[in-house]
Amino acid sequence: MSTELRQRGAALVAIAAFLALALLAALTAAIARSATGPQRAAATDRALAIAREALIAHAASRPLDEIVGPGYLPCPDLDDDGWAEPTCGSLTGETGQWQRLGRLPWKTLGLPDLRDAFGERLWYAVSSKHKGLLNCAASPACVDMGPEAAIGTITVRDAAGNVLHDGTAAGPYEPGRGGAVAVIIAPGPALARWSGLGASGTAQDRTCEGGSCNAAGRCLTEPPSLTPKCNPANYLDRAPGPAYSDEDNARFVDRNDAPGRPANRDGFILGPVATPDGTLWVNDRLAVVTYDDLMPRVMRRVAEEVATCLRGYATQPENRGRLPWAAPLCRARASDPAIRWAEASGVRFGRVPDTPFLATGRDGGTMLARWPADCRIADGGGETSSAARFTWWSAWKRHVFYSVAPAASPAPEPAAACDSLSCLFVSDDSGAPAPSGHSFAVLVAGPPLLFESGRQSRAANADGDAREWLEGVNAELRRANGNPAAADCDADPTLSAGPASPAFNRVATLATRFRNDVVVVGP
Repeated sequence: MSTELRQRGAALVAIAAFLALALLAALTAAIARSATGPQRAAATDRALAIAREALIAHAASRPLDEIVGPGYLPCPDLDDDGWAEPTCGSLTGETGQWQRLGRLPWKTLGLPDLRDAFGERLWYAVSSKHKGLLNCAASPACVDMGPEAAIGTITVRDAAGNVLHDGTAAGPYEPGRGGAVAVIIAPGPALARWSGLGASGTAQDRTCEGGSCNAAGRCLTEPPSLTPKCNPANYLDRAPGPAYSDEDNARFVDRNDAPGRPANRDGFILGPVATPDGTLWVNDRLAVVTYDDLMPRVMRRVAEEVATCLRGYATQPENRGRLPWAAPLCRARASDPAIRWAEASGVRFGRVPDTPFLATGRDGGTMLARWPADCRIADGGGETSSAARFTWWSAWKRHVFYSVAPAASPAPEPAAACDSLSCLFVSDDSGAPAPSGHSFAVLVAGPPLLFESGRQSRAANADGDAREWLEGVNAELRRANGNPAAADCDADPTLSAGPASPAFNRVATLATRFRNDVVVVGP
């Protein structure tokens, strides 16, 4: 199948998904208009779930280029026109905090006018690490949305004030225990807002007082929060005092730099929150997008982008259906990047190689030394983009592994037909292979897992060991190489010396408690 047809098919899938979300949102709005009691809560929760899925889909499927990759979320809508603002604060989150809390940008997300069961539009807060920036390509720290960097920064508490998502945490070994990536809030009906001990509360005003909105309801003041309708304090509630960490849903802090992260204790609290005398102070209903929600989808996007490069390479007439060798892991400690990321003859498993593919050209006759034009891990000339400057691929390439089947390995002849030893097969948990073979597999390593023997490492000295990154049969693809894997490498003492074993041609695509790799096979 051609690259154009694949891209067209992917676009149709994305369109179908958004249409399904739009239909569900319309049904939710219709139910909400006539619902009461528990039905209202259910209708609101459905609206929150639709918004949450739309945000995850946006981050994973957004357009990307050579420099800026997937994983970013839109800025909020501050003036209630349905569109995301072009910017929402500084790179570290040090400035522009107020710009990261506004209404859900439903038009930007391709959604209908999504509302809760009380007719209110949803509100939305985005992590300072995940917000999209217009000038992101100018900063390596912004471009880096790799698994160790793209950690949520927003603290979220339950109705009793206990921390559910800790925005102060930044540990790369347990990124899922960090803060939220985004929070969606259904404000519900207006309340008397907590204004301090002994106070009766301040009534929330949701009007366009003084003609400060246009005919479409867009807030015209600068900043928009000067209009009551666009002031989060008139929709989002404050918990009653220190027992609930004095959490105020109309404000939060989410720095993503080390000095600023301690201030991230100020986050959001789930409603309903009521005092012992029965007074309801918080009726906000929340949905949270977490690292664990987002990262597997972004990992799959990364794997698909690499797979697109490989498919495009194989279809070039000069390559006759064949693919480049892999970069051997035994070179991972080389000080020279040109050596560390270079492919080597006979290496069927390793990391995705940088251009130029010199060994592939020597072994494959007319095979090309560069990626095809539509490859987004490369520049316009087909050179691996990360070799010249820091790009989204620079942040991901340590995490991405690649295996090429013997039938598609470099050689002067056209690619060979598959058999049980010359191609890769998807294996289920019982070890039985699927009926059809594949010419390649792209494997993206998830966050490090904890086993009885210890936790997987992401230290530099672990780069040469597939078992620190992949699990089960996926890690054992290393046996598809000879030992040593390349002539300039030392032998691996954990493996038998000698030639490759063709029996190790299985990949596992099913995520389990003990395997979090994302795998895409091809063609």
